[in-house]
Amino acid sequence: MIKAEKIVKTYPSPGGPKTILNGVNFAVGAGEICVVAGPSGSGKSTLLNILGLLDRPDSGSLFINSIDASLMKPEEILAFRNEKIGFVFQHHFLIPELDAWRNIAYPGALKEGGFSEKLKERAMELLDFLKLGNLAYNYPETFSGGESQRIAAARAVFNAPELLIMDEPTGSLDLASKSDVINLILALNRVSKITAVIATHDDFVKKSCGRVFELAAKPAGSSQASRIISLLPPGRAGIKRPL
Repeated sequence: MIKAEKIVKTYPSPGGPKTILNGVNFAVGAGEICVVAGPSGSGKSTLLNILGLLDRPDSGSLFINSIDASLMKPEEILAFRNEKIGFVFQHHFLIPELDAWRNIAYPGALKEGGFSEKLKERAMELLDFLKLGNLAYNYPETFSGGESQRIAAARAVFNAPELLIMDEPTGSLDLASKSDVINLILALNRVSKITAVIATHDDFVKKSCGRVFELAAKPAGSSQASRIISLLPPGRAGIKRPL
C-alpha cells in the first residue's frame, strides 16, 4: 500500500533550515493498521502529511498503491486524496454551518453532488456506533472536544477510503470513547480491509493496533532528525468497550 524510502523534510526557521525528517523509511501493507509513535517534535505529523499527499518530501521516494507520488500532477493528487484517503487531524475542522450528520456525510455529498436520505442513513449509523446519535441535529459550537473528535473520525471513514490517516485521534477522549473509535477502525478493517496509519502518544491505541513504528527524538544539539527505530509486536485484535 505505502512504501516510503529515505524521506527528508526540512522547514525554514529563524535560526536557519530545520530538518524534521532525515532518511526515514516506512512501509505498510494493504489492510494493515499501524501506529507511528514518538515524542513531541519527532516528526509524526510531518510524516503523516507526506504519506497522505498533503505535503511533499524534499527528497526520497513515496509509492502508494505502486504509484510514484513524485510523478503525480496536482489535480491527480487532489483526486486521489478525495477518493482514496480519509483524514483525521489534530484540529477537527468541522464545518460550523452544518449539523453533526451533515458534517459526517459531507465527503459523500461532495462525491454525489448533494445530501440525500441514503447519506443521512449512513451518517446516522456512524453516529449511533459512536454513541452520538443524540447529536445528529446539533451544531459544532455545542460539541465538546471529545464529541468533535469522534465526529471527525466518522467523517474520515464515511466514504470507506482505502487509506485512513489519523493524527492523535484519541487525544481528548475518555477510555470508553477511545474504545469506540478504535473499534470503528477495526470493524472497517475487517469488513473492507482499510489501511490505517495512526500517529499517537496514547498507549491504549498502541496496544490496540497491529504494529508500532517509533520515531526517535533528535539528540540535543544535533541536526540529525528522527528515524523509525523499532517495530513492536502486534497488539490485541480488538478492544472491549469498558462498562
